[in-house]
Amino acid sequence: MDRKWLTFGALAAGLVAVSLLVGLSSGGGSTGPPLQLERATATDGRPELLVTVSDSVNIESNARGPTVGLKCRDGKGAMVLDARHTWPLEKDGDPPAPHIHQPASQIELGKIDRCQITGTKVELTGRLGIR
Repeated sequence: MDRKWLTFGALAAGLVAVSLLVGLSSGGGSTGPPLQLERATATDGRPELLVTVSDSVNIESNARGPTVGLKCRDGKGAMVLDARHTWPLEKDGDPPAPHIHQPASQIELGKIDRCQITGTKVELTGRLGIR
């Protein structure tokens, strides 16, 4: 009986340790996912994918070069969008956080499941919510 409790205690301690490591590696106190994706409409009325990152990761030293990739895939892993953008991302006030206004067709927006910004030293991935 004592052995069961010892095993249970070790498992519980392991889960707590893993949870702490995951929290610390993902920025700890940050709010929201590292990469927020939203279907949006550009000022000219065309559909777009709005890709937002936090100020804390949008610093020049987090990129491996002057540009990063935006790669978006469907639920089966097929590429839907593949674009390059300068880094750090701009802040034009709408929204106030660093972001990309990525032109995309309604068909592309309907297919996108998840996106990743590549070429950064931190992992920036996110999922596009269900309509």
